[in-house]
Amino acid sequence: MRLLILLSFFTLYLSGPVFGEPLTLISQGDLAVKQGDLTGAENIFTEAVKQNPEGYRALKALAEVKVSLEKYKEANELIEKILALDVTGGRKVLVFIAGEPEPLQAELVDETVLKAGIVKSVDSKFSKPVSEEPVEYYRLFFTKKGKVELVPKSQVQVKYIGVPRIIRERVVELHERVKKKLIALAGVGTPQEMVEIKGGCFRMGSENGNANEKPAHEVCVSSFKMDKYEVTQRNFQSVQDLNPSHFQGAELPVDSVTWMDANEYCRKSGKRLPTEAEWEYAAHAGTTTEYYWGNDFDPKMGNFCDSMCELNVRLTSGSDNFKHTAPVGSFPPNPFGLYDMAGNVSEWVWDSYHEGYYIVSPKNDPKGFVPIQKEKAEGLPEEIFLAERSASRKIVKGGAWENDILSGRPAARKVFYPGYRIEGVGFRCAADNK
Repeated sequence: MRLLILLSFFTLYLSGPVFGEPLTLISQGDLAVKQGDLTGAENIFTEAVKQNPEGYRALKALAEVKVSLEKYKEANELIEKILALDVTGGRKVLVFIAGEPEPLQAELVDETVLKAGIVKSVDSKFSKPVSEEPVEYYRLFFTKKGKVELVPKSQVQVKYIGVPRIIRERVVELHERVKKKLIALAGVGTPQEMVEIKGGCFRMGSENGNANEKPAHEVCVSSFKMDKYEVTQRNFQSVQDLNPSHFQGAELPVDSVTWMDANEYCRKSGKRLPTEAEWEYAAHAGTTTEYYWGNDFDPKMGNFCDSMCELNVRLTSGSDNFKHTAPVGSFPPNPFGLYDMAGNVSEWVWDSYHEGYYIVSPKNDPKGFVPIQKEKAEGLPEEIFLAERSASRKIVKGGAWENDILSGRPAARKVFYPGYRIEGVGFRCAADNK
């Protein structure tokens, strides 16, 4: 060999196939970001992604620049590519070296080590500097050799095996921020359409269900109005200027809201939370069967924990085609024209819970147990009602993507403290029929 070793590897870098992260471009892009040249950085990182479409570093760097440039849709597409990569527990890489028929397995110890540019010529037994500029090295632990070596970046190509778990977690956080921006850019949704529900009497609760559904008793409710759909994230975010949802999307139901969040949103919208009696009456929609469509559960009628669900309450023999929450209105409405009354997210109602309330519940327009106030509260009526929030357990109605099929019955009820945030709980509003 009459050429310098460095030159042979440099030729490979320019003309050969690109196997891994084009780190020279990434370094240039990082420098452009530090200098405030975001457009230049965008162009550099775009080229890096073209050279290695599956390199998470280039994808992540370009996505972050896109966010800074407020190009959220493009950033979201890049982030989803990263999240589609396999997750690796460490920093395992494949190292491609000129002349080697197969890549070497290694673990990336340090991605950038700067040293003076020194190379050994075949014409001299001495190493000598070839440049005053520092040279970038990888510090790699080669699995087969069992030792750590410094390797000039210009001499090798590195391909990451998947994406490190800790990096993926950061990308997930970035994804959540981007999705919230996209929801905000989607604009304010149309006003929540409401359905007028004529009052009437029905049998509330169930003798065939859980203990907290008993005794079944007759209840009559006055006419009222109820939101046709569960409150979407688009609408919630436009009113509250926040979005706590775990599963984010403009037309997905808002989830992970507290009772106070739900109550405040309804109040700001000129509405209120429905009472439990109103909710159950509306869910039955004039039927007397276990579900509004019959006594047997039908996976085509609601979003529940199906074969795609990873929880142990899943029904393995059926599927509703959604792993988590679904866009509101994805399933057929009940006879009153209300959607998702048997799944998707469970819904907060106004009532506080007490074990014996069903026994003493008034027949007409019950509003739930009112806890004895032990302290004086000032402010809005709901604040008085929740003077002792820790003692005021609230009722949640309807099934959810994370629940079994029995939770989708109108009579089913769950009880949570009002400050709980749960991935399967949202709400809809009601209003008096004026």
